[in-house]
Amino acid sequence: MNASTRQFFWEMSGRSTQVDRRRSLRMSFGVAGSGVFSLAAIAILTAQNDFGYVSYVSDGGLRPGTAFGVLVMIVPFVLFALQALRTGTAARERRLAALSLAGATRSDLRRLALLEGTRAAVRGALASGPVYIALWVVLGPGMPMGSKILPTPGIAVVLGWIGLVVVLGAAGGLLAQQATHPATVSPLGLTRRRSRPLTLIGSIAPIASLVFTLVIFLFVHADSFFAFLLLPLGAITFVVTAGPWLVLLIGKLAARQGGLLTMLAARRLLADVRTPGRIVGVMAAVGVVFGIVSVMLANVTSEYSADSRQFYLAGMGAVTLAAVLAAVVATSALVVGATEQILDNARSTAVFVALAASPDIVSRIVRRQMLLAALPPTLIGALAGWGFYGYVIGVQYGWPLVLLTFPLAIGIAVLAATLAALIATQSVRPAILSTSGPENLRTV
Repeated sequence: MNASTRQFFWEMSGRSTQVDRRRSLRMSFGVAGSGVFSLAAIAILTAQNDFGYVSYVSDGGLRPGTAFGVLVMIVPFVLFALQALRTGTAARERRLAALSLAGATRSDLRRLALLEGTRAAVRGALASGPVYIALWVVLGPGMPMGSKILPTPGIAVVLGWIGLVVVLGAAGGLLAQQATHPATVSPLGLTRRRSRPLTLIGSIAPIASLVFTLVIFLFVHADSFFAFLLLPLGAITFVVTAGPWLVLLIGKLAARQGGLLTMLAARRLLADVRTPGRIVGVMAAVGVVFGIVSVMLANVTSEYSADSRQFYLAGMGAVTLAAVLAAVVATSALVVGATEQILDNARSTAVFVALAASPDIVSRIVRRQMLLAALPPTLIGALAGWGFYGYVIGVQYGWPLVLLTFPLAIGIAVLAATLAALIATQSVRPAILSTSGPENLRTV
């Protein structure tokens, strides 16, 4: 490739429509969030023993676990960035189709996507450094002695930031390049979204990760470093990969047993189980946290002294805030996916409204779609977390205490999932209104 050709692709990757800019900003946000938590984990792992920090950071024995918990928070941001890559499919398809008709080859389109994705990812990775500094000012020097959370950035954080710019930039470009496949199916731009059935790898991954987790749980000593590291990793992999299958099950049950609106919502959910499946995994993990924290809260307040209670309550508060943040990011990704589905099927929505349905009915269908995607997995996660940790506490301290926490665990899970679904529906409503007009009835 000569210099003029490289210059052409660089200029084209910088020219974008409003839809392209939104996709780029969303991807940059997801990459920036991943980078911030990566830098936080590096800072915690390399922190010195200092009593100015909370015990979870100052204690060398607790520090690796704290860093791993911080790293887990990368998952919802990565899923958000992946979801952002799928936004604007129809508009992007028309743009790439026009370039194809003008003489661009398939490799040219993939090269253009590589540059666009790399730009967005590098922007997000670069932004993660200043964002971490801002958080450190608030959660480090801004906190009283003994309560500081984020350590002072050192050379390890600077080197980590440089590495993240390289790694995340390359990963973003490659993922964006792979996402060009749906856009090149039809040269005339008539294909809005390619069918995305569950693959063989998607079928095997949940089973393999579950077997892996059980093997580690049964045959590796619970206090070893490998068990501490691999058990959560296997559990997270299982939750994320099993999400699409849970969506498939929920959608089929709702389509068979629900009313008309529920059936329509289930059909919308079944149209692409992989996209909401990623979000389902995060919501299930959030439910697990709510279930465990509910039991732990009752146990700590009733069985521990005031000094020990403060230590555990601080940790539970941090974990709960992290779960809420993960739910917010997952809800945002759910909004992005639902909005894209509505915009890609604008003609179907317009036809539905033209046949005497109102946009309010479409909103009710989308709200049920959101509830089906958020509520069951959060409940299942809350039950799993409550049952697992409740069994441990019940054996040691008695079952009455555990049973009293059941309404709390279920109530928090239902409230969080319902609020997430309602907020997501309100965020999607502008897209519903924009696709309900008669101008969307045209065939091309």
